[in-house]
Formats: sequence, structure tokens, C-alpha cells
Amino acid sequence: MYLEYWGLKKTPFGNVPDSNIFYESPQHEEALFRLLFAVKHRKGVAMLTGEVGCGKTTVSRAFIHRISIENYEVHTLTNPALDPMDLIRAILMNFGEDAESDSKSILLTRLQNRLGRNAEQGLSTVLMIDEAHVISERATFEELRMLLNMQLENQFLITLILIGQPPLLEKIAAMQPLNERIGIKYHLEPLDFVNTIRYLMFRLRRVGAERGIFTKDSVKALYDYSSGIPLRINNICDRSLLVGFMRKANVVNKSIVAEAIEDLK
Repeated sequence: MYLEYWGLKKTPFGNVPDSNIFYESPQHEEALFRLLFAVKHRKGVAMLTGEVGCGKTTVSRAFIHRISIENYEVHTLTNPALDPMDLIRAILMNFGEDAESDSKSILLTRLQNRLGRNAEQGLSTVLMIDEAHVISERATFEELRMLLNMQLENQFLITLILIGQPPLLEKIAAMQPLNERIGIKYHLEPLDFVNTIRYLMFRLRRVGAERGIFTKDSVKALYDYSSGIPLRINNICDRSLLVGFMRKANVVNKSIVAEAIEDLK
């Protein structure tokens, strides 16, 4: 609705993560590097945590984009709140394998055979467990750890990446055997003020902005409200552009941001 008015080619602040508009703040770049390192060096398990909206999904999608051009098969399990048997079935279905059986032994054999075939073909297998903090059963975490027993020539046949909100840290800390298997950990923090400014400029330029749209005092206002959390920044900026369009403003100033914030409450 407001794109033509502001001279933009597409929405700059969508609330759905877009790996094509990935602002590599120092911490997001480090998070991505650590995931890539964990996979390329077969560290077994990596863990990425952060508050809602800090960019975990964006990092994971950027990771998939980077890794997919190499010899990796990457799958994502987005609803891991399952008991151990259903977890194995869900993994097999993600891999396109037959998950019909009431025998855990048979299911695990099918999974190991698939991982073995991948290894024979020169493919490294990566399983991303998104929203891992929702796993409530200790046995499910233990089942994930047991997947690391699937090895070939002293190398893991699968690399697990656990992604979740801060409660995941406490859950993992309480399970020493799994905690000790995690080779790489990283916790995403909100953006600071400087990187919030850079984040706005980056996203606007990527969609064709040829002039400054947000004033400095408007950025300070949205930073104070968002606390530097990218998802909140996106929501406020998107609404501010809409409000500015409706008010026929030349720029988004502090008062427009304040109105957008009130509109979001």
C-alpha cells in the first residue's frame, strides 16, 4: 500500500524472516559462523538460543542458504514436542522415509540406513530442531542424544542443531550427557542502538530506498520501545511507514513512530 509513496520495490520490514534481506550484525554473523563451523567440522550438536524475535529463524534460513550449495542434506523439524517414538517417525517423514512401524528398532534402523546412504554418496546430514524449548519430555532429549551414536569411521552421521528460546538453556543444563555433547553454543542478544540504525538503513536500501526516511529521533523512539529486538523493530517500522503514508509525511519522525506504537498496543 505504501511502497510507491516511499519509493520502495518491496516491503522492507515484513514479519516473516527473509534470508534475502539478512542484516549481518556482529552477533548474527557470529551465530551464522558458529553453525557453519559446527556442521563443517561435524561437532555433533550445536545450539542457538535467543528471545522471541531476536533473529534465530533468520540466521537458520541464512545458514540453510549458505550450506545448500555444498554437499549437505538439511532438514528442519519445526514441532518437536513429541515423545521419543513420534520424534523418530517425524524425522523419518522429514527425510522422506517410511515411518510406519510400531518397532523402535525398525525405525532406527531405517534412519541409520538413510544416514549411511547419504554418507556413501558424500552427503553430510543436518537436522535442525526448531522451537526445541517446547520439548517437555526428558526422554525426547535423550533420544536426540542417542542419534549421535550413529557413526561411521569415528564421525557422526548426523549433525543436530537445537534452536530455541532461553528456557532451552536450563533444560539442556539439567541433562549433563547431552550438554557435554554440544560442541557449539551461541545466544543471540538484541541489537544495540548503532546496529539498530544500520539495520534500518540496510533493509531500506535493499528494497530500493534512495533517501533517508526515518529521522534520528524516530529511530531513538523505536529503539527504546523495541529494545533492539528485530521482530519488534520490523513491526514498528512497518506500521510507521503506513502511518506516514496516511499522514502524507515527507519523513517518519518521532511523532509518527509514537502514533505507530500506540496503534500496535
